[in-house]
Amino acid sequence: MKKQLSIVFLLMGFSGQAGAYFDAGSRFTSGPGGYAGFNVFGEGGSDDSYLRASLNTYKSDIADRYSTYSLGAGLDRTYWRAGAEVSVTPETGGYKNNALYADLAFNLLGEPAEDAALEDLSLGCFAGLTSHEDAYSLSTTTVSTGFGKKTSVSSLTSAFKLKQTDYGLTAAVRAYGVRLSGRFTKTAYDQDITALDRQLPIDIGGIGTSGYPDKAVSARLRFSSLPLSPEAGYVKTYYLLTQPDSESVSFGLSQELGAVELSAGWENFNPGGGAPKSDYYSLGLTLSF
Repeated sequence: MKKQLSIVFLLMGFSGQAGAYFDAGSRFTSGPGGYAGFNVFGEGGSDDSYLRASLNTYKSDIADRYSTYSLGAGLDRTYWRAGAEVSVTPETGGYKNNALYADLAFNLLGEPAEDAALEDLSLGCFAGLTSHEDAYSLSTTTVSTGFGKKTSVSSLTSAFKLKQTDYGLTAAVRAYGVRLSGRFTKTAYDQDITALDRQLPIDIGGIGTSGYPDKAVSARLRFSSLPLSPEAGYVKTYYLLTQPDSESVSFGLSQELGAVELSAGWENFNPGGGAPKSDYYSLGLTLSF
């Protein structure tokens, strides 16, 4: 956490430079079963580059707290933009991971005229590598403690290690102040997944869940030109093994008040297979300097 704060203070220093900016914000999400998620970030940069640090953490009554620390950077040019991010999830309940992500998008319009109806049209690709490690494999032996008494002792035999590769395509178009974007993700693993393997903790939208995703499709619509800037999103995720497909539908509103942006959101998560749906609610605050 200290390293994250040091990066945030470094980003704040950028805001004192000519043409530079600094944004900081947080978002809290609550849901059933004692679910509580919290995200905080700091981002600093200029018109054509940025550096971003963030912390994302969540827990529930049936899940331990998972926290992910991320650091990313990017470039934004007239005809293309690129970004990269590294993240670390420290060990919780024997599980930990580290990840590397990169994306590249091409702006097919360049810089349109100020009064142009079509403001943005882009196509992109991305790839990510996540290394999972879960120290859940235990063996039990019986040892003597003296006076004829015996007890069972569990010892670690091996850790379950898995490399996950995500890659896919993105597309976005913005016209008359309305932005529509879509994303397709395919996931591959470095070994065959069996029913004996423990499910890995993952995120769908802002909700912590678990499973081995196979592919996912998502779409988002945002009306940034309207007073309350409404937006809506949809995510469908397909899993390996016999786990049913899941769906997530979200809706949000945001309002800028000077240097402050307030946001509120609702997300409905359907795990599939006839399991009950869950509703999650969030509130966010962003400050711009």
